[in-house]
Amino acid sequence: MLPPSTEEIGVDVGLESFAVLSDETPIKNPRWYRKAQAKLRQAQRRVARRKKGSERRRKAVALLQKIHEHVANQRKDFQHKEALKLVQRYGVIAVEDLTVKGLAGGMLAKSVQDAGWGGFLQMLAYKAESAGRKLCAVDPRGTSQTCVCGARVPKRLSDRVHVCTACGLMASRDHVSAQVILERARMVPSSANVGEVRPCVA
Repeated sequence: MLPPSTEEIGVDVGLESFAVLSDETPIKNPRWYRKAQAKLRQAQRRVARRKKGSERRRKAVALLQKIHEHVANQRKDFQHKEALKLVQRYGVIAVEDLTVKGLAGGMLAKSVQDAGWGGFLQMLAYKAESAGRKLCAVDPRGTSQTCVCGARVPKRLSDRVHVCTACGLMASRDHVSAQVILERARMVPSSANVGEVRPCVA
């Protein structure tokens, strides 16, 4: 168990940055899979050229698997380090209750899988519970289309700046989303269990 912390943070996961925190801190997206694509394509072509059942094909398949494993290990190590940083500092961590499997099947499938949101959120939940922190998963609907003041601010995916005509706030889209996520988490009853991942908005 870590020493108690009264600090709270909202986390908005994304594709441009891996995540942006409600205090405006960005977490860079390392894009491990994208970086390894050239090696993967080369290894896949090598497998395709080898005769099925041959020793050379077996070695080519083993090399391809090794590259995939290396990418997976890089991603897992990154997730571990970033989750640990959050848990060590913050007593309450708010995230969106995302259906990552659904997102991974859409147009942005490769980018979502490369980012590894699902693995990161699972690791964050485990570490939060082990450390006695509160992790709150809020209703994700409208977090990118809402201002901290509560006004609706419609945006296209390409719109990276949030401009609210109601209160005048102008800021990074992802930063505002993280703030909205944190505000929703603050609606959780004080009886919420330590380490519990739960919706905060009905």
